[in-house]
Amino acid sequence: MSGQIKRREFMTVSASTLAAGALVLPALGATQPRPKKKIVEYGWDCPDPAFIRDNIRTMETRPFDGVIFRITNRDHIFDTRTWKESDIESTLDVLADIKWDTFTDNFPMLRSTNSWGMNFFNDDHWNTITSNMKLVSRMAKVGRCTGICFDTEPYHGKNPWLYNTEVYGKRSFDEVVAQVRKRGAQFITALQSSLPNLTLLSFFLLGFFPLIAGEADVKGRQKLLMADTYALFPAFFNGMLEAAGPGVRFIDGHEDAYYFKFPDHYYDAVQLIKQRCQSLVPEELRHAYVNQVQVGMPLYVEELLANSNIHIPKTADYLRYDERLRLLEHNMYYALTTSDEYVWVYNQEMNWWKDSEPGAKPSTQGGIPPGLENAIVSACRKYERGMPLGYDVERIVSKGFYAMIKDMPLGYDIGHIIREGLERKHR
Repeated sequence: MSGQIKRREFMTVSASTLAAGALVLPALGATQPRPKKKIVEYGWDCPDPAFIRDNIRTMETRPFDGVIFRITNRDHIFDTRTWKESDIESTLDVLADIKWDTFTDNFPMLRSTNSWGMNFFNDDHWNTITSNMKLVSRMAKVGRCTGICFDTEPYHGKNPWLYNTEVYGKRSFDEVVAQVRKRGAQFITALQSSLPNLTLLSFFLLGFFPLIAGEADVKGRQKLLMADTYALFPAFFNGMLEAAGPGVRFIDGHEDAYYFKFPDHYYDAVQLIKQRCQSLVPEELRHAYVNQVQVGMPLYVEELLANSNIHIPKTADYLRYDERLRLLEHNMYYALTTSDEYVWVYNQEMNWWKDSEPGAKPSTQGGIPPGLENAIVSACRKYERGMPLGYDVERIVSKGFYAMIKDMPLGYDIGHIIREGLERKHR
């Protein structure tokens, strides 16, 4: 991974073998390198280019292969204000000055907030957005970045992915979808202008729609999609897929895996993204989908270590700290096993880049939880060497789950219990 983990070539072990927790060596002469996986960091500690330039040597001591960073005031897709080339000259200088070494895969962030009233039918808006995205592409190239990180969640402002009749009036859903697909094509065309081999790492793509993708009836699928708060996103993605050059890769980061607790969850997610989600892709684009879309997986630190200040009961709350670390190692191990290349580590209330006392208890933007780096490194080593995880996480999760249920007040939201439950199949 980083300089802390020296990569070696090992014999391949099948996913089914790893799931069973047993190591069976392949026949003599059938050796090949294990797929190399990369870990990138993203969280509320997201640095800017100047911080990276000034601290890159220290940053690269962490067990990552790269970082997602933010270029302040140049990190929103739907900003309809014109970004002038003269305004990014100093940023270009800083990006060019970063001396990357073991951080080989780095991504500037683009967010989907729509605080400027962007309308997919407004050509002036999209002429500006296209021009702005070309500048992002140029900055990423100057910074020798692998690609762009695309956060599809809108957070604040108006939701751009909602099929809102107040916005679109009498226009039919099909008419709006066609327009949004056109804008998706413009978006990716601008981003690949300086990066023809762009990797677009998205926190989620079509894997976010398991129920809709699983609906066999075409009309039923459209009805479900129209009512979804992300109704227009598949059209935007299909536009990107249609206009992307052959060197462009899309990573479905599958944010839903934040809450996975069993190996089956990960293998089911691969099947969802690789197979079932093709029902949301026009037939003429399915070949491109198969060839250019890859599975990524996340690791949500606070969810697994119960360090979040969000007071929602979770299984990890009822585990010993050493058991939480084992759960985290388990999730990292299977994220590595099932992703095509990228695992992204997400955190909110800690900061990887701040100096902290050894063993300091994490707080808001606080230090590194004790044992966290060791758990990540251990999972990486086991994966890279073709070793089994070495323990069954079900007994750990069962203990925490049943303790949580026993402690749950009457009238608590049953949906949360189901999410935390022991079902082996992902929704």
